Amino acid sequence: MKKELIYKILGCIIVSLLIISSGFMIYNLYLLANIETFYRIMLSILLLLFSITLVYSVIESIKKLKKKKFIISTILSAILSILLIIASYYIYRVYLGLGNLNKDEITYTTKLISMNDLKLNDIKNKKIGLLSIEEDITGYILPKEIIEKENLDKDNEIISYQDNITLMTALINNEVDLIFISDNYEQMLRSVSGYENNTVIYEITSLKKSYKKKDNTLGNVSGKKITKPFTMLLLGIDSEKDDIRKSSSFNGDTIMMITFDPETLNATMFSIPRDTYVTMACGGRITKINHASWGGTSCMVKTVEKLTGINIDYYAKINFKGVVDLVNILGGITVDVPVKFCEQNSDREWGDKTICLDTGVQKLDGEEALALARHRKTLPLGDFQRGQNQQLVVEGMIGSLKNVRKVEDFYKILDTIGKNMDTNMTTEEMLSFYNIGKNMLLKNGDVNLNITKTFLTGYDQYITVGNSKSYTFQYYKQSLAEIVKAMKINLGLLEKEEIKTFSFDFNNPYEKKIIGKTYYRDEPRVKLMPNLSSYTLEEAKSWASANGFTLTVKESLTENEAYNDDQIINQSLKEGALLEGADKNITITVARKTNVDN
Repeated sequence: MKKELIYKILGCIIVSLLIISSGFMIYNLYLLANIETFYRIMLSILLLLFSITLVYSVIESIKKLKKKKFIISTILSAILSILLIIASYYIYRVYLGLGNLNKDEITYTTKLISMNDLKLNDIKNKKIGLLSIEEDITGYILPKEIIEKENLDKDNEIISYQDNITLMTALINNEVDLIFISDNYEQMLRSVSGYENNTVIYEITSLKKSYKKKDNTLGNVSGKKITKPFTMLLLGIDSEKDDIRKSSSFNGDTIMMITFDPETLNATMFSIPRDTYVTMACGGRITKINHASWGGTSCMVKTVEKLTGINIDYYAKINFKGVVDLVNILGGITVDVPVKFCEQNSDREWGDKTICLDTGVQKLDGEEALALARHRKTLPLGDFQRGQNQQLVVEGMIGSLKNVRKVEDFYKILDTIGKNMDTNMTTEEMLSFYNIGKNMLLKNGDVNLNITKTFLTGYDQYITVGNSKSYTFQYYKQSLAEIVKAMKINLGLLEKEEIKTFSFDFNNPYEKKIIGKTYYRDEPRVKLMPNLSSYTLEEAKSWASANGFTLTVKESLTENEAYNDDQIINQSLKEGALLEGADKNITITVARKTNVDN
């Protein structure tokens, strides 16, 4: 009786362990959507049948007290359970690691700032600025909460602004006393005319909240399996924060649009210079494209879509600091460094921490790869060449990824990018890349990844913003059209043009064409506001009429002998301001001579 009880207790434990481990394994196989569906189903069925057989064998051996059969059945059940638990752990860890790349929540922080040292309870008879975009969490939703909670609208004037640049300019120019702005305001204010590094900014109060992401679905993706060409926007964040979930508003220093065809393995890479002057999708202002990131990921995505006319299916935000660890885990990357330079390390340190690289093909570690991706100040082409260098780093990382063979390295990669990356790609969509990875492994990494590089050409233009001039990059529309065409061909939206003739020279090595790298100097340049003081009043009126502006003339009485009657001495739209998107009503002031007798 005692022997039978021992059999029952031990058998119950073994059977329970086998059922739980088998169930967990089948569940994990179910999670691996888009991966070898036939084999997963067959393995699940075989595992289920084998587990049922073992359970039946254990139960029968207990009933008939067959010691030998019981020992064999329990040992096999225990071994199978242990193997299933280990396999399930590794599979589930991969699934969780991939799921961690898609952050469910983003932390938003708004701050009420002022150029005067004020206390929250003493804010009365003040002008307070905030954004007018009602869906903007940092610029509108959270500020409204503070205003309502603190009754700030009772004794103060609340003024709405269309975009962050106008909002911050109003603060710097003392048009408002306080504004609500993202916690990234220190970097944002550096782009505002009139702001100096020694300008003192006071933080009055703040509010931080986490919200579910609203930008998980973009473009026309199915949300399940990637089988057709798609687009991805890659955003590099130069953030001092370790957790990318706190970067709701950021500096879009790296903006790279990629198209990829999973069937042909063809890709196009389009680096957009950060100073490119475009129309914002949120607010409608014409400004530098990196300013779109102040409105969050969705604003940047919509702005790039507006620029290219191509829907973006996925985005990936990557913290630059994560690049260091990732490259190191990959064992370094091989890159042909185009120029000799020195750059700060990942902590912005010089001295003995300075990273210096010579030209030529070499293997870079994480710090060196980040330095190459960041550096631009001494490059002949500045931000344009930095974009090309960033493409080299991405290519190098892809090349090193093909050599990953150890499971431990794969988990290290997942852990590293999990904290430093955010994407709207679902776990199922990421798992669908398995087939591409399998082809790479079967071919021992010798896969023809055809990457087409692009180069957006244009010209430098200083534009008056506020009271000072700001550097901008004005792109050639024909260059952008070439790049967009190449991307649409790779996406299957346009037919590829067949090349019927080809010539070459044995004395000159063949170089692959970089799409868009043509300088269209005959393309009309942007129109800027002229200095009307050199115009007569009639000439100014004629210019305004020809350019679609309405001219309002004001008179200013003066005894200054340097002025003549009807001489233009002031204009509301400053010289050098961009005419496109400007207020169509321009006010000019003309001199009207007077004297003591009059």
